[in-house]
Amino acid sequence: MDSTALPLTVHAIGHGHIDPTWLWRWTEGYEEVRATFRSALDRMDETEDFIFSASSACFYQWIKECDPELFERIKARVKEGRWEITGPFWVEPDCNIPCGESLVRHGLYSQRFFEREFGRRAVVGFNPDAFGHAGSLPQILQKLGVHYYVYMRPAPVWEMEYPDGTLFFWQSQDGSRVLAAQIPIGYDGSENNLREKVEGLRRYPFLTAGQRHILCFYGVGNHGGGPTRKAIALLESLRDEASSDYTVQFSSMEAFFEAFKGDTDESNIPVMQNELQHHARGCYSAHSEMKRLNRQVEHALMSAERFATVAWLLGVHPYPHDAFARCWQDLLYNQFHDIIAGTSLELSYEDTRDQLGAARHRADVIANAAIQSIARNIDTSAAGNTIVAINPLPWPVSAPLVAPSITERGIGRSYHIVNENEELIPSQEIRGERIDHRRRAFLAAIPAMGYRVFHARPESRRYKHALPLAYGRDFLENMWWRIEFDTHTGAITRLFDNTLKMDVVTDGAVLAAMVDNSDTWGHDLTEFRVEAGRFSAVDMRVVEAGEIMATLQIVSRYDRSEAITEFTVYRDINHIEYAMRVNWQQQYQALKLGFTTRIEDGAAVYEVPYGFQERTADGCEEPGQQWFDLTGTIEGRPYGLAILNDGKYGFDVKDGVMRVTLLRSPAYAHHDNGRFEETARWPIMDQGWHQMRFALMPHEGDWRDARVVKRAWELNAPPIAHIESAHPGHHKLQAGLFGTESDNILLSVIKCSEDGEDIIIRGYETAGRQTETRLHLPYFDKSYDIHFDPHEIKTLRVNRAAWIIKEVNLLEE
Repeated sequence: MDSTALPLTVHAIGHGHIDPTWLWRWTEGYEEVRATFRSALDRMDETEDFIFSASSACFYQWIKECDPELFERIKARVKEGRWEITGPFWVEPDCNIPCGESLVRHGLYSQRFFEREFGRRAVVGFNPDAFGHAGSLPQILQKLGVHYYVYMRPAPVWEMEYPDGTLFFWQSQDGSRVLAAQIPIGYDGSENNLREKVEGLRRYPFLTAGQRHILCFYGVGNHGGGPTRKAIALLESLRDEASSDYTVQFSSMEAFFEAFKGDTDESNIPVMQNELQHHARGCYSAHSEMKRLNRQVEHALMSAERFATVAWLLGVHPYPHDAFARCWQDLLYNQFHDIIAGTSLELSYEDTRDQLGAARHRADVIANAAIQSIARNIDTSAAGNTIVAINPLPWPVSAPLVAPSITERGIGRSYHIVNENEELIPSQEIRGERIDHRRRAFLAAIPAMGYRVFHARPESRRYKHALPLAYGRDFLENMWWRIEFDTHTGAITRLFDNTLKMDVVTDGAVLAAMVDNSDTWGHDLTEFRVEAGRFSAVDMRVVEAGEIMATLQIVSRYDRSEAITEFTVYRDINHIEYAMRVNWQQQYQALKLGFTTRIEDGAAVYEVPYGFQERTADGCEEPGQQWFDLTGTIEGRPYGLAILNDGKYGFDVKDGVMRVTLLRSPAYAHHDNGRFEETARWPIMDQGWHQMRFALMPHEGDWRDARVVKRAWELNAPPIAHIESAHPGHHKLQAGLFGTESDNILLSVIKCSEDGEDIIIRGYETAGRQTETRLHLPYFDKSYDIHFDPHEIKTLRVNRAAWIIKEVNLLEE
């Protein structure tokens, strides 16, 4: 849009955007933060109207701890109005990989810190360098008290179309909106190019109709330094130059938005209800280990919070607020966009392993302490060894569990399992964790966020089965599915729906190595389409077969790489599970897992933070989380296939073919599409052994009616088998603590409030449907009627003294 006739106010934004790990380790990055902040304060002493903006609460917390004098100077400038606090993130996170609750915690911990230390909260969301922004983010931002959003990527035209300009209301599917602005002509600007940048802004072609205010970011930019004296002096001279078509002023992001709103009829501001994508598609599959570890820590923390809440409510263990805060903040730091994207230095990932490993361990310790506290009050005095099966999720779960090895203590390896009603439970011996080691698997139906007691008794007993389970060297079959395999390629040749008598997949679990000429980020990459080769089978055999399940193991190889894959089906539940161990030795290649379905006219849907996103099935690489789905028709019947995972974030769909990007092997932190000499021997990513787990969910009808979302959570947060010694107790032999009645309402968070002694319950509507449901707390004999709008994220606060419930925002207010 031609804006040359409009008199523009150029809002010069001095800022200190810093990437702490792409070029440095965190210790060096933090020192760069301190130097940048000190420099900005010095510029304020020299220039009366200079304003500085900075985000990332973790940087402020670090400055407070290591340089209190500098922190006090910042507080004084914030109070004066010359230092703008933006956020509301712990760091500048990736906005496609973190789960919805992680993004909530970025805001919760940041806003509470800002309020506590500066007496104000961020109203501007500032995340300039993230590589994409999920469409569910406006609802999260709004419920964190944020009204505005500033970002740089994706850029107009070559990364994303902005038909009505780059200043707009960004609206999520629930109707929540924030006023968003894409940063024009980059977020840096030194004295060498600042005059040209201002001139370019005068002719900027992507202004919204009637827009008279425009952002002009300046400063050394990407890697610290902040605004320089010469840049400030140049802006002062531009400000003093008389002009009929533009003026320059030192400003803040909030002032820019307020000025724009003051000059603009709100009804004329365009609305964009879409995600903001794409900048670097390859980064969602770089550094597989870190992405899986991120997923594990997210679920470990949410599960530990639920367990700790139960123990606290039962009065058997105090709630560890400080420990949870430290764990979450370590996780949030490592969701910085270059860390979790896999685009940082190799050395920085040594720090990430330490931090995330420590957070996961602390979460496990908290969960174990809560479980021990609860279990010690259960009556386990019945004969045999007691196994307490514990469900960390707030809905009932039927799933296979593996009894702890210590279960055979005193009763021998051949034992049977009964439930609390002395009913025999199907079980079978399976391979253990070392040579000649065996363990026992059994099926357990466990109440919502609860437990159930089982007893192991001496001697094996056979269970009388009503359902079939068949297997052979090249097939698996139960009541629901028949899966056939090619003995040469190791791929699925047939996935047959026994209920509907219909073929679903004709070529599945194909492992294909793809040519990958892109850099670590995958700049300018749209899809992986050229195959370098495929894995082929060298061995195929049944490795588990018994009362509850059958597992077929396939060993396949390609060049120097090897994959060991195991498909499992069950006699009594319709799960199809798929575990892999891959020894990846390829360089400058990507590994794809593909399934060719018979689905026609399918819609591709991906999980995003606290929501879902439908996208065009054109084969382009797309970000997603725990599941993605293709639903259309087979033989005229509505049908779909969902693929669930435990740590993958890059996918594509085209012509009925669904693919997961498992691994990528560019060089570390290679920010250039040009290839370098192989003889340089730069360190290559994702080399060596990797573990990953999947589940296939063929389903009749729409994915919304197939429990896809909850099944994905079950894959990522499975039940726990806890061995408990014999003792009396007053708790029931099975109990559920929390739950709802609706499959499309998912309770993700149950915790103690950040302040006070209230219960915080957070859930979201997963299917885009208005829903009336009932929240149950059966142990406490309480229930509440709850309404969810389509796509709504709802937070409830329960006063545990009076059992009064009220709706609050994401800040628990």
